Amino acid sequence: MSSKPRRVGQWLPSDPKVLDEWLDNLIKKVKADSICQGKLKAIENQHPPAKDEEIAEAAVVKLPPPPPPADERYRLHPPVEDLKNAILTDPEINMFFHQMFWQQYLLPDSSEGVKIPTWHLMIVLIDYIMTTAPEFNESGLVGFPINVILNWPMNTTAGFAAFLNDKVNKLFKAILNYWAETWLNTPKSCSVLTTESPGGWFSEEAMKHMPNFVEEFECHPEQPHYGFKSWDDFFTRKFRTKPDVRPVASPDDDYIVANACESAPYKLAINVKHRDFFWIKKQRYSLDFILNGKEKAQPFYGGTLYQAFLSATSYHRWHSPVAGEIVGTELVDGSYYSQTHNIQDDPASPNMSQGYIAQVAARGIIYIKAKNPHIGLMCFVSIGMSEVSTNEITVKKGDKVKKGDQLGMFHFGGSTHLLIFRPEVDIEFDLGGQTPGLDSHNINVKAKIAEVKKPKK
Repeated sequence: MSSKPRRVGQWLPSDPKVLDEWLDNLIKKVKADSICQGKLKAIENQHPPAKDEEIAEAAVVKLPPPPPPADERYRLHPPVEDLKNAILTDPEINMFFHQMFWQQYLLPDSSEGVKIPTWHLMIVLIDYIMTTAPEFNESGLVGFPINVILNWPMNTTAGFAAFLNDKVNKLFKAILNYWAETWLNTPKSCSVLTTESPGGWFSEEAMKHMPNFVEEFECHPEQPHYGFKSWDDFFTRKFRTKPDVRPVASPDDDYIVANACESAPYKLAINVKHRDFFWIKKQRYSLDFILNGKEKAQPFYGGTLYQAFLSATSYHRWHSPVAGEIVGTELVDGSYYSQTHNIQDDPASPNMSQGYIAQVAARGIIYIKAKNPHIGLMCFVSIGMSEVSTNEITVKKGDKVKKGDQLGMFHFGGSTHLLIFRPEVDIEFDLGGQTPGLDSHNINVKAKIAEVKKPKK
């Protein structure tokens, strides 16, 4: 695995050895922890790991409801307990999680890399993550710890089916919400918001990746944790309200479209269809699926779509690309760990599946009727990736927005987003001379991203 592709946005490292090292260290921590080992033994007592001959036969049986652990010390966090119980008692989920851990050894390059051998250990690792926050890592930031735990299993046939399953997604949504409510949204998660090295988000190494942090962002370096109250408070930080910090591009020119997020270009597509083969390697776009319905998508058939991604160290709020009126919003529940199944050279991350997840992942949709009639109705779509699954829309139908006004934010990290324009809009994107894709770099939020051509008189 020496020629793996670069990880978009640094949510997972480019070098698979960094992933292996991180996962190996996590497994060692869990195995050295007596409470974690007690939890693992309790799960294995409820359902022993399959023997080799059972794996060969791919035997899956429906089991009776599990008894509660005998020792309260070994009780899992409630939503993780629910996932474990579903694996034990639901025949469909039982089959998925057994098969994905067996099938991981049949994947290309399966002889390489660190793997979690059973779903039993997966449960304990996820449970351990519930009381941690991601640390900064200069050599390869791991911003998606659960994604790393599911590294190989999610890329199997069984994993592809499992993470599109509604029951499985509800279980993982509950886990992510619990993690947010009990840890990432609380002062306990400030343990990583320090100047200490390694791991501190205000360490010398981290600040190299976030230059001019104090000058650009609202913070208080003289206070503990720079004044941030939690991990999420840090990740949803605001820019300072200074004229030279992210000014709005041509605020009085409604033909100039501003960048909605601090993001790097990923793909630009024209003549986008109502439905296409979005799960193939090239990952085309299907407007009916992205916008959650034919009626809402119809005005955009044959239009232009721009997708860009946010990096782990980016600003994570969204801003209106045009002046106009909010005419509709929608939050769509979706998958959390589904990725394009046929990308065999990227088993660890949804980064290479950004076009695909635009159609299946949890997302927020905002329809804006632009003040400029030559733009008219356009659409902004925020897309959650893995742990970064919470889209908060802060505007509502009927609100008037100026170009650059806030629309909402991602919680717990960064992700990817879309701008969609109708086919009648004659628009030309300005990406600063760079080609959309894996090696593109951030364009400032509110900066010029496109220009709509004025009709000839």
